Amino acid sequence: MSTSTVVKGRVQTIANHLSPQNNTPDHEKYRIQRKPGQVPHVTPLDPIRFLLRSAMVYRNKTAVIHGDRSFDYETLADRTLRLANLLKTDFNVQPGDRVGILCQNVPAFLESLYAIPSIAAVMVPLNTRLAQPEIEYVVKHSGVSVLIVQDELFSRVSSVVKERVKIIRVADHQNHGDPPCPYEQLLQNTTTVLKWNDLPLTTDENALISINYTSGSTGRPKGVQVSYRGCYMMAMGMCIQAHLTPETVYLWTLPMFHCNGWNFPWALVAAGATQVMLNKIDYTHIWKLIKELRVTHYCGAPTVHNEVCHHKDAAKLDYTLLAFSGGAPLASKIIRGLNDLNIHLTQVYGLTETYGPCVLTYDKGSLSQHPEDQHLGLVARQGYNIITQDEVRVLDQKTATDVVANGTQIGEICLSGNVTMMGYYNDPEETKKCFRAGVFWTGDLAVRHPDGVIEIVDRSKDVIVSGGENISSIEVENTIVAMEEVSECAIIAGPDEKWGERPFAFVVVREGRTTTADAVLDHCRKNLAGYKCPAKVIFIKSIPKTR
Repeated sequence: MSTSTVVKGRVQTIANHLSPQNNTPDHEKYRIQRKPGQVPHVTPLDPIRFLLRSAMVYRNKTAVIHGDRSFDYETLADRTLRLANLLKTDFNVQPGDRVGILCQNVPAFLESLYAIPSIAAVMVPLNTRLAQPEIEYVVKHSGVSVLIVQDELFSRVSSVVKERVKIIRVADHQNHGDPPCPYEQLLQNTTTVLKWNDLPLTTDENALISINYTSGSTGRPKGVQVSYRGCYMMAMGMCIQAHLTPETVYLWTLPMFHCNGWNFPWALVAAGATQVMLNKIDYTHIWKLIKELRVTHYCGAPTVHNEVCHHKDAAKLDYTLLAFSGGAPLASKIIRGLNDLNIHLTQVYGLTETYGPCVLTYDKGSLSQHPEDQHLGLVARQGYNIITQDEVRVLDQKTATDVVANGTQIGEICLSGNVTMMGYYNDPEETKKCFRAGVFWTGDLAVRHPDGVIEIVDRSKDVIVSGGENISSIEVENTIVAMEEVSECAIIAGPDEKWGERPFAFVVVREGRTTTADAVLDHCRKNLAGYKCPAKVIFIKSIPKTR
């Protein structure tokens, strides 16, 4: 099957090189039969159903663009069904089994986010910046049995993991006409013995769909458990809050491993939008795609927006591009610069524990209630809860009562509702710590203004935020202290013009031993993700301590 369509002025040829599956009428191909005894007024909230609807409604519309390849919604559904069959029949993945994803923003990742849950297995997206020991820990802790891994990341997979799990290799990039990579070959050779109606789609919307690991503040990554219902509700929230439509062209500058791409992979499909994959961050290429494809949406950390704003190819657009910024507060100066380019930015706040951005700053309607000369300062505040989450609250840490909404009294940001995690996987102690008084305690300190908006003032957790990534100072300290030459280490957040913050290491060398800053950094690079490695190593005689 091949067809052509126009994507914002650019003609894309869409070809499904996979062999046809069956001659089932389109309106029946994606139907899921209701179970015997199932009441008519209840269907489990399952984001996989977004794809089934869009494959029927937007059959020939461009769903995915990746380099010089693209395919429509029918092809996306076909590829996803093939992957589901492959995992279930060839790799014997059973309901509840864990399937890891170690990929950049490539089509295989998007397809995995639909195929794995469609056979009732559990996704484990892995941060592509993790070092080999960190990946090994997550694989072991979560119980991953199959790992979908991109070629350029394969060196991060230890021999222990290779012996423990079955691996599916994905090419870094597949141009049109390239020989198929192992992943593409497997899809090509897989027949869909099981149709959509045969797959064990969930009957329990509160079941576990994904375990998303976050550094947190305790050193070891924690596995955040999220449900089908939560992902469905978050996707609906993003559809509404991000103004997604069938005309949306979304550029994947945000890593898909972050909170399942903030649930945009499901929201965009629900809206019938076009997703533009991005294997690596390259700002020259990003501006080329923005201009050629007339990208309407993208998301990222402040670093991404800063680079987009100040790139040599930056130019004012003749249409409005909407962007979300999260991970750390964004300076008003950058917001103003983006506005000058006709890129309208929304500040967001959230955590892995809340499926991504559960708090958004003022929209046009709420901002219009304030004097225009105050708007730029106001949009730097974190904002209100999204439409599918409960009211965001700021509570006194001792009494668990709401602080006075006067913009000065400080409390801890607390959240509850549809897009709050179910708890940490296999870690009841940490779950108990953050679930108190019927809410999730984020560890972030804020004030609340009279109009209800929250504004972060500090972090109570021992975390450094670098380019939108959380870095546990405890984890870095423990890694450096593991060196035989080191007696003590203290990590602090140091200023960085590009990343906001970077770890600075103060190191005490063990008596009678010697080491160098290069040796410390080399040890860190072998055991930690690159972004966690200290920007500076300072040797001192002793570390001051409080009683």
